[in-house]
Amino acid sequence: MIDEAPPLSASPSVTTALKHAPLGIAIFDSQMRYLAASRQYLTDQHLPADLPLIGRRHYEVFPEIPQKWRDLHARVIAEGVELHHEGDPYVDRDGRTEWIRWSMAPWRTDSGVIGGLVLYTEVVTATVQARLKLEAAEARYRAVFDQAAMGVARLTPTGEILEANDSFCALLHRDRDALLGVSLQSLAHPDYLEPMLASSAALLAGEVETCAAERRFLVEGGDVWIHLTASMVRAEDQPAYILAIISDISLRKQAETAQADHQSQLRLLINELNHRVKNTLATVQSMAAQTLRNEPDPVIAFEKFEARLMGLSRVHDILTRESWHGAELHEVVERALRPFDEAGTRFSITGPPVRLQPGGALTMALILHELATNALKYGALSNPEGHVDLTWTYDPATRGLVGVWTETGGPPVSEPTRKGFGSRLIERSLRGELKGAAVMDYRPEGLICTLGARLPETLDDKSALSPA
Repeated sequence: MIDEAPPLSASPSVTTALKHAPLGIAIFDSQMRYLAASRQYLTDQHLPADLPLIGRRHYEVFPEIPQKWRDLHARVIAEGVELHHEGDPYVDRDGRTEWIRWSMAPWRTDSGVIGGLVLYTEVVTATVQARLKLEAAEARYRAVFDQAAMGVARLTPTGEILEANDSFCALLHRDRDALLGVSLQSLAHPDYLEPMLASSAALLAGEVETCAAERRFLVEGGDVWIHLTASMVRAEDQPAYILAIISDISLRKQAETAQADHQSQLRLLINELNHRVKNTLATVQSMAAQTLRNEPDPVIAFEKFEARLMGLSRVHDILTRESWHGAELHEVVERALRPFDEAGTRFSITGPPVRLQPGGALTMALILHELATNALKYGALSNPEGHVDLTWTYDPATRGLVGVWTETGGPPVSEPTRKGFGSRLIERSLRGELKGAAVMDYRPEGLICTLGARLPETLDDKSALSPA
């Protein structure tokens, strides 16, 4: 066992200088005995300023010093290396945790032998705690920023994107690399560029601190509706950056548009129903007056009037099912003629698909009912061998509809001396609703009635004719 050498002592001038040094400084010999120490060193260690240290071992004064620091002291003295740390936690004898910035270096005798070490210490607890709080705050900010369900971005005061979270990139359908450095205004739909520029100018000028609006942004393959909230963050009363938060409101906008379309369609439907009800009442009134005026027998008059009402009712069933948006001509024909052909053998019906407006469907049903009634009384349907062919053609370009009613197999036909109510109803209905005319050709072998009409222009026709 090697005996410990007696402690050396620092010169009076060194001791005096150390006492007044603004840092914690302690000088030790090779056995870690104090040679000198600054007052700040004692203050930092929560020791009395006049505590005698010279000649005492460091580990006797501070028995709580952990082994890791003892090993570091030994290494400096044995190897002559310099060591340091910017912030090391140290638990003192009272259980307080202090953060210490320290450095230690060997000192040498005149002969070059390591005589001990010099320890520099500084309590940096406040600095370290402030840094840790800042790092924690930054970590919380980053966690909120990166993991927020809404799109969050930080912009320059003039709108260029500095950073953006994943949700922001996903909502605008762009990679982060494609967004950074790009002006947010440049991504706006042209219809919304001007109001976005106005809002940005107001933020930059300090007229408002926050603005919120619904905007459309261009994305690949179309556009997306975004609710945008932008707030200017200022530092020392100067614009620092803009915090932008976005959320996708496309589904809500689609629902609002659908609701508006539905309300508009409902208003049109109500107006159309009002118009049709008035027209239908006028038609019923006219049918009643003409039927009663031309048929003296009240029983027969009632039967005729009832049959005509039933013809109207059958077409009303179609229109009600279609929400009064119209009806297919082929179905209107079948519904109108079904009561006159229980076996399904008296009529041949051919023609392309044609969509009739509600008024046109009612008019066509009345016309077909009158033609079938006349055929049943006087024409092809008045005997078992009679037959009726109904064909039509349609020209989409002119919206011209031409139907031909041809009777065969009935009794010989001659032109009537006067027009009955049925003929006048056919002609008047075609002129009023379908802007057309009827031509009756009373041939001996059977009646041929040619019905010409021009269907009204529909929204589908307009869409088809408009440029894409």
